[in-house]
Amino acid sequence: MSENPHSNPDADQETEEQELCTQCMTGNRPNSHFCRKCGAPLSSYAATGPFESLFAEGHVYRKAAEEPQRLIVVLGMWVIFGIMALAGVMIAVVSWGMGSRFGVLAGIGLLAVSAFLIVKTTNNYRNRKATKSEENG
Repeated sequence: MSENPHSNPDADQETEEQELCTQCMTGNRPNSHFCRKCGAPLSSYAATGPFESLFAEGHVYRKAAEEPQRLIVVLGMWVIFGIMALAGVMIAVVSWGMGSRFGVLAGIGLLAVSAFLIVKTTNNYRNRKATKSEENG
């Protein structure tokens, strides 16, 4: 038997059954644990495996920071990362007194990351709310 010269092996792969991500509706290979586009967990193993649960939790924080749906999410991010920012300040102050440059840098880094995430989440919420009001009004 001869092969069909017009057959496309890539087309055969595209018709293969795919699992859709419930977050972004991207097709993923069957038995994938995480979405290839947005990183959302696709299987129960992704949320319960010891190492994989770190990625699943990271997806929750990314989604909260990039697309906050409600004010309570923004307030929660303020609480979580506000405490981290205060811890960063305390680490920097204590390390400064002890003469540890690494501790000061670590504290400042923690403060900077926390402040960045608070500002990003707040701005994304305000922009999303403004966009919704323009669409409705």
